[in-house]
Amino acid sequence: MNSRPPFPSSPPSQPSPYRYLGRGGSERPVRLQIIIALVAGLILVAVPLYLWRRPKPEPIPSADAAMVDAGAYAADAGALADAGSELPAGVTLSPFTTIKCENPGPGTTPPERCDHVTFFEDALSRAIRDNVPCAPTSKATTQVSFVFEMDFRRKRTNLYAGKSTSREIRGKTKELIRCVRRAMPTPDWGTIPHQYVKYRINVMATYPPTESF
Repeated sequence: MNSRPPFPSSPPSQPSPYRYLGRGGSERPVRLQIIIALVAGLILVAVPLYLWRRPKPEPIPSADAAMVDAGAYAADAGALADAGSELPAGVTLSPFTTIKCENPGPGTTPPERCDHVTFFEDALSRAIRDNVPCAPTSKATTQVSFVFEMDFRRKRTNLYAGKSTSREIRGKTKELIRCVRRAMPTPDWGTIPHQYVKYRINVMATYPPTESF
């Protein structure tokens, strides 16, 4: 005789009625409560930080403060002017003159049509001004004619004193030429704008009398 099971079995296509006991629909409300708590915590932390770190408006300076600043600026300017008046007079330079410029081949270019190679002109001006102590001493105002040659093909330069140099110091400019030449920067030939291959330029430097002579 066949014995019947005490309970009817569930069909295989239906889940067991005891599989989800204890879970029900409480999972979604718990997650929502956690998210709300996190957002509230972030707000409680962010708002005090913003109020603490926000930029404070700067006070508008008063008219009295502006007058004090202007007076201090005027005093500083006056001090600089007094200091400048005590400085010894330095060398003065004439405008640069292009003596010659040329390219390979026949024909010559008039000097007035030559372009100015500003890299070498600026460098030579700075080197002359920075080496005034190397100039020959003299009781009178003297002039030194600086002649500077540049060759972009051979990448060479040459500096010497021209014939227009003052007679009393002519032949005494070797140390000055050496100092100025040493102060010239090393050129990056490929980056210097120019229209011709060779140049010869000139600048006259006027030196004041040497007081300690």
